[in-house]
Amino acid sequence: MNRSSHWHHFAFVICCMGWLGIGPAHAQSIDDLPYTHTLNCNAEQKSPAVETICAVNRKDHSYYGLGAKLLQEDMFVVGLYFRALENTAPGGPEQAKIIAEQGAYLKRRDTCGQDAQCILRVEQARHKELITLTHKLQKELPYEDIQSWTRGLVFPDGNGKAQPLEQRLLQSFDQYPTPHVTLPDGSTVFWGFLTGAGQVQSLAITDAQNHLRLLGAADDLLLAGTDPHKLQQARLAVFVRDPQALARYLPVVRAWAAADALGFNRKCPGQDHARCTAALQAPLPIQAYDLNCKTSNGKIIPQHCALPLPQVPDNVSPGLFWQ
Repeated sequence: MNRSSHWHHFAFVICCMGWLGIGPAHAQSIDDLPYTHTLNCNAEQKSPAVETICAVNRKDHSYYGLGAKLLQEDMFVVGLYFRALENTAPGGPEQAKIIAEQGAYLKRRDTCGQDAQCILRVEQARHKELITLTHKLQKELPYEDIQSWTRGLVFPDGNGKAQPLEQRLLQSFDQYPTPHVTLPDGSTVFWGFLTGAGQVQSLAITDAQNHLRLLGAADDLLLAGTDPHKLQQARLAVFVRDPQALARYLPVVRAWAAADALGFNRKCPGQDHARCTAALQAPLPIQAYDLNCKTSNGKIIPQHCALPLPQVPDNVSPGLFWQ
């Protein structure tokens, strides 16, 4: 596993609706929340601090110059702030507190006026605050639970070749920190991909107590779009120990699969609403399996362990995944 200590800015988002506690009228991408964009020197109206940063950068835009440091710190702060929002329940008090703190930081930065060194000190202080907050909020993929669930089990890979399920899933969680987002009910969705082979992906969902509830292995679903032929050649195998978990999380799985097929870069509600709706209505290749099913052929998961997909509303928006 690549457990780099560097904090990367992952621009992917999921925001949930309906049974997860947010109505469609209030569903919002983190990308649309306040203060989630880096400063823009081309904007017609700029805050005092942004005016100063842009002016300094125009005078000295060398790689190690003060202007570059100011822009870099702004980028770091926005990236860590974005990640903190991802790690909190949408619309919850903890997320609201982080937004308010970011607004207060920007006001402090503006009080520096034309003092570029003052601006840099304020940015660096906020950078350190957000690193501490990110470590506090960071959710860890439950590696031990995944190993416990899958150890010794065998499942065909995308080409039909038998492969240890544990290996198949964990090899696609190669990024660290693992891409994830917290849902309004406290559950967390994790996903990843095999380095060098983005079409080989893994999915995991934990409940509010960080207990593993669902696993998934996707092959060739990324960018399949709504083409029935391409979707027929793709698959998303979902594994549960409790069929009730399948009913509870299937709306999330379907939304993630639709977002995956569209490339994780569609806005809906919004300009791409029709494409997101079409993706949810497309024949998404989801098949569920019960890991508690008795097998008669060793550890190979047989087809008779397949579970019927329950009828659930499509009340989670795929367009609110963002990567």
